[in-house]
Amino acid sequence: MATPVFKRITLEQFAALLLQFPFTRQVDAVHMHHTWRPSHRDFKGHETIVGMWRFHTQEKGWSDIAQHITIDPEGFIWLGRNWNRPPASAAGHNGNSAFGPFMFEMIGDFDQGHDSLVGAQRETALRVVALVQQRFDLPVTSLRFHNSMSAKSCPGSSLVYDDVVAAVNQIRAQGRGLSRAMVAGGVGEGPFPEERSLATREAIEALSRVSAAADDPADAELAHDDVEAAASAAVERQEQEQEVAEWRRELSPQRLTALQPHVINLSLGRFSASGRISTTESDVDAIFEEHLVRALAEARAQNRKLRLLFYAHGGLVSESSGLAIAEKHIDWWMRNGVYPIYFVWETGLFESIGQMLKRAVFGSPRGFIDSANDLLIESAAEPLRGPKIWGEMKLSAERAAQPQLGGAWQVASRLKSFCDAHPGEIELHAIGHSAGAIFHSHFLAAAHSLGVPVFDTLQFFAPAVRVDTFKDQLLGLLDAGKVARKLTLFTMNKHYEKDDNCAQLYRKSLLYLIFNALEDKRGTPILGLEECLRADADLKRLFCLDGHPAGAGEVVWSMSSSDSGRSASHATAHGDFDDDPPTMNSAVRRILDLPDDGVIDGYPARLRRSTAEMNWADDIDWPEEFEPSHAALPAEPPPLPTSTPLQAAPVVAGPAATVVGGRRIALCVGINDYPDPRHRLAGCVADARMWASSLSRLGFASALLLDGQATREAIDRSLRAMVENARAGDVIVFQYSGHGTYVTDLDGDESDSRDEALCPVDFASGALYIDDDIAEVFARLPEGVNLTCFMDCCHSGTNSRFAVGSSGGRPLHARDARRRFVPATAEINQAHVLFRQRLGRAARHGGNGGAELMRDIKFAACRDDEVAWESDGHGEFSVHATRVLDAGIEGLTHEQFLQMIQADFGPSPRQHPLLDCVEQARSGSLLQPRQAEQPLEVDNVLLMQTLWQLQRLVGQLARHGG
Repeated sequence: MATPVFKRITLEQFAALLLQFPFTRQVDAVHMHHTWRPSHRDFKGHETIVGMWRFHTQEKGWSDIAQHITIDPEGFIWLGRNWNRPPASAAGHNGNSAFGPFMFEMIGDFDQGHDSLVGAQRETALRVVALVQQRFDLPVTSLRFHNSMSAKSCPGSSLVYDDVVAAVNQIRAQGRGLSRAMVAGGVGEGPFPEERSLATREAIEALSRVSAAADDPADAELAHDDVEAAASAAVERQEQEQEVAEWRRELSPQRLTALQPHVINLSLGRFSASGRISTTESDVDAIFEEHLVRALAEARAQNRKLRLLFYAHGGLVSESSGLAIAEKHIDWWMRNGVYPIYFVWETGLFESIGQMLKRAVFGSPRGFIDSANDLLIESAAEPLRGPKIWGEMKLSAERAAQPQLGGAWQVASRLKSFCDAHPGEIELHAIGHSAGAIFHSHFLAAAHSLGVPVFDTLQFFAPAVRVDTFKDQLLGLLDAGKVARKLTLFTMNKHYEKDDNCAQLYRKSLLYLIFNALEDKRGTPILGLEECLRADADLKRLFCLDGHPAGAGEVVWSMSSSDSGRSASHATAHGDFDDDPPTMNSAVRRILDLPDDGVIDGYPARLRRSTAEMNWADDIDWPEEFEPSHAALPAEPPPLPTSTPLQAAPVVAGPAATVVGGRRIALCVGINDYPDPRHRLAGCVADARMWASSLSRLGFASALLLDGQATREAIDRSLRAMVENARAGDVIVFQYSGHGTYVTDLDGDESDSRDEALCPVDFASGALYIDDDIAEVFARLPEGVNLTCFMDCCHSGTNSRFAVGSSGGRPLHARDARRRFVPATAEINQAHVLFRQRLGRAARHGGNGGAELMRDIKFAACRDDEVAWESDGHGEFSVHATRVLDAGIEGLTHEQFLQMIQADFGPSPRQHPLLDCVEQARSGSLLQPRQAEQPLEVDNVLLMQTLWQLQRLVGQLARHGG
């Protein structure tokens, strides 16, 4: 059975379709279901609907998908079963071909504590009920919940039937459904009753793909349980694996011969003589002197120009995958009268970045917060050569356009000659996906420099090119109309970008990984990111985002409200665009200069997975073409025997570090954006990132909690996880930059009747992290673990004991100088009392002890009688401390490190950092394992881990001539 394409429509289109559909059965009820699985989080658009269809037809054995329509989380409606057929809704309640219910499912798990039925999805569900009831003159109580017909919680235990009925009744009373006149005249009347809209005709055809005569068992019913969910997932995985295997099957000589006239294979910017398909200068000559001449003759015979498309795929594509993309596209382009030429450039990025991501999260359990995993990856990217790998890929694109030598430059040169030989008969078009936009930024600039005619269209899918590169290469030419007449950018809005992932390892899109970790400077603007587009005045003008539609560019945001026309895209992952039918259909309409309803040969149904779902290792062309610069890296190390929420990635330490002992783990916290404007700071987030960077060079894997992430609960959970899961030989670090304060002591353990506290982002609600909390966590520190704290806040003098400081000191000549101190107002104290009562920890008793009981090493920003200052975008303590840290710590004791920080402050400091620890620890080694306290038991796994690190270090030194 062929896989159907399920059509997505709007609520308004549904209302029109409901009026015009040729019903042959009487609808007598409306059945409401939820999918349970998939939940909101699991929904992937068309693929999810197809997955349900597969399960219902292949596992259940039904003739079609169970439901008549499906309502997705955004309120759009996906067509399903023929409306003239009874659904597979509830045993004994499905009706027959003469009468029965109209059944719909809502994507989501609406049981208590899970997804919420709100917003557009709720509005659509309620109006669907109202519309169907009015279409068939049914009472509002004709709505039936699945749980009223069987022992299920469906459509969700959080939904109250009486509330839903009341809401539907209100919609009907307000006249927001169908009027009686519309129902009476909806079918067969009007001056041209047979001329339905294109959308309605297509919808009716889609609903009629399975005959109304087909029958299913009377007891057909969805279970909405774990067994069904697991079976459905297994069917979907099996189908995907079969499709992907077919998509990547070995290229035969026959297929390679068919590809040759459309492919230019490059490696490191030069024609590639190796790999699945080779390209030589004679192959390029054949394209321009034979194949394009023949194509031009065919175009002349059809009384049109030759439409020539140059396509550059993304960097997350191996050579075989790039060829498979080309093969799938080429026949479709040709059917639409477009001759495509594909640059298949062996970037090696998929392999290299995939390896980097795996190493960055090695040992990091899924139980830790996703944002911490992302930040760990971002922090580990530089030591793991992420920016260098990305830079090498960009260099390949640049080398391709190098005069005389580059493969793209030579193609542009031959293109110039071909256009000169056939003036006015050639249309030029270009598409670049992801890193393909980097390639085309150089290729089109080179083509212009050679005198190639202006391209009619240029389209970028999720472009990964830097904004400054795009501006340098193309912006001025586009403004002058000299390189392309129109640039269209298809990309996801920021919410879909943040909901994407890179192979389930990095929990945002590839563009965010580039933005946060792979460029040489963090936060380098990327053309495909919405916030970068809207933050740049030149780009806003170019893409008509400033309210003045005069630019040469246009943005199509995914997901678009429509799935057809010139400006449609339903890509929800970075790798989706080149295999997303709405995107590809939009692209061909623009090339053909057709209106939204212009007739095209539609792009075939999607068959392959996006890069978000791919197994990165499976998409590598083993064993050839693995770059020598990465070949020296050994296989991944064995997993550590215990799972910890914060576990160090195997990053190489800096020159001054000693890579021995256990793991090196850090938790860095920085808070600027406190809700009350009076409390806001400017340098704490920068501090946390600066500490994470400095610590990463010493072999630490750092997780960050920044601004809104740094709630009291998150700080406490993350700090506990790091401390409690540490083991002998580990070195762990807690760094905090933010406000400090003091509040009333509630358990009588403080001689001055005040508890010192850190101020999490939600502290104003009473959620302070007081010295008692910190002491209780630190008391759980296992023997043999080195815990060092760097506290850049007021009242940090004796943190885990915590000492109180006054507000002395004044800024001298620094910019934007601020004190990291919040006065303890009566409101804060009252909120603190109430919070501790709710927490149940108001009377801990027993005291938090003195210095002689300390088990941690504490470096504080200032003395008890001073204030911690920030200025020029950083905490002053953090600036001086990390500068000393970056200079090298080999052989430094804690006391010596403190002295060096104090010296770096200069002769007249306004704050005096201090060291708080037991006396004998002052001579201990800074950030080194406490092997003297307890010998480290080295098991075979840990030994292999260390050997892996040493082997990797040797490989890096060898590659750099060290």
